[in-house]
Amino acid sequence: MAKYDYDVITVGGGLGGAALAKVLAEKGLRVLVIERERQFKDRIRGEFLAPWGVAEAQKLGLYDLLLEKCAHEQPFLMFGGMLRDYRTTTLQKLPALTFFHAAMQEVVLDAAERAGAEVWCGATVRNVRLGQPAVATVELDGAERDLSARLVVCADGRSSMGRSWGAFEVRRGKQRLLGAGLMFENSKICPCRMTLAS
Repeated sequence: MAKYDYDVITVGGGLGGAALAKVLAEKGLRVLVIERERQFKDRIRGEFLAPWGVAEAQKLGLYDLLLEKCAHEQPFLMFGGMLRDYRTTTLQKLPALTFFHAAMQEVVLDAAERAGAEVWCGATVRNVRLGQPAVATVELDGAERDLSARLVVCADGRSSMGRSWGAFEVRRGKQRLLGAGLMFENSKICPCRMTLAS
């Protein structure tokens, strides 16, 4: 029987990688999260999690934690002059969530670590070799090491090297939708005055 350093290695400790690590560690798998940032930075961005994503956050045991630590419920959306209440117009009957991206990363990565996942911040995956086992070459504090896993998950964003490592063909389509918004902290704003421009 093959021996592995880890059952799963996630490349990236954001919402996707850290949430996956949390759930798998809770199931008893040996999980390593590789996150290149030592401390998450303000990149002038917030996040919007739609009601169907909120339902998934509930299933993953993250909803209450996000709400307690960094998220805000957003039950309404004004679009094209019409007010939509997500709690009555979606299958999930839930509000959306908004949060500061860097705060969310800290909360979810901490949840993964508390669930038993090993977390390496300030580490970079230099290469992933496919096979059984898959092998990730990881650089940490100037030293490289090869780590084997049953599965390596690349959850490190749109500039992920996972496409190259997996020899995936990249196809790009025309941008169809562009959204933008603002997040105000410690402000009292009537939800009916919040708008999203098309």
